[in-house]
Amino acid sequence: MPRLPASRPCALAALLLATAAGAAPVLELQPGRWSQDTEIWINGQSLKPGLTALRTQVRGQLTEAQKRELDRRQAAEKSSCLTPEQARIDLPRYLETVLRDTGSPWRCEAETSQLDGSAANGSYTCRTSGGGLTQGKFSATYGPTSYRLELNGRGNAVDGRTGEAHGGVAVDQRMLSTGRWLGGDC
Repeated sequence: MPRLPASRPCALAALLLATAAGAAPVLELQPGRWSQDTEIWINGQSLKPGLTALRTQVRGQLTEAQKRELDRRQAAEKSSCLTPEQARIDLPRYLETVLRDTGSPWRCEAETSQLDGSAANGSYTCRTSGGGLTQGKFSATYGPTSYRLELNGRGNAVDGRTGEAHGGVAVDQRMLSTGRWLGGDC
């Protein structure tokens, strides 16, 4: 699965409430400001150390004004503000939007197998018309002011411009996202 945009892991990860069993999961989050942290592993290797090293290298080549802008953007990656409208999320449509940000047209389905006041489990499948596929399971624990979401799946490599799958290349994917609600003011 491609890297999720910074504001979206929070939206996906909270999984606070959903619709009746059997229906497409609709997530209702507490509106306001959330802080989040997300780590992604591909084939068991964390992407975090490489991204940190790359950011350090890039930062060394910037002017002071550019460094301030980079710092501002990195701080924004760690939190997001959800309006009441943004806090109601249809999980399959959300996944399609996240994957569409990679440049490919995706169609997704998601199902919950367990959903109660503090935990959710289920599965997701997303495809492109060109043979792209990513699928797996999610599990979440949550309360009114915090969450922990883990996605574990497998997918193939896809051309981000066309949605065409690259033959034979499959990767294991894991994402762990945690967050906490900072308050209602944005």
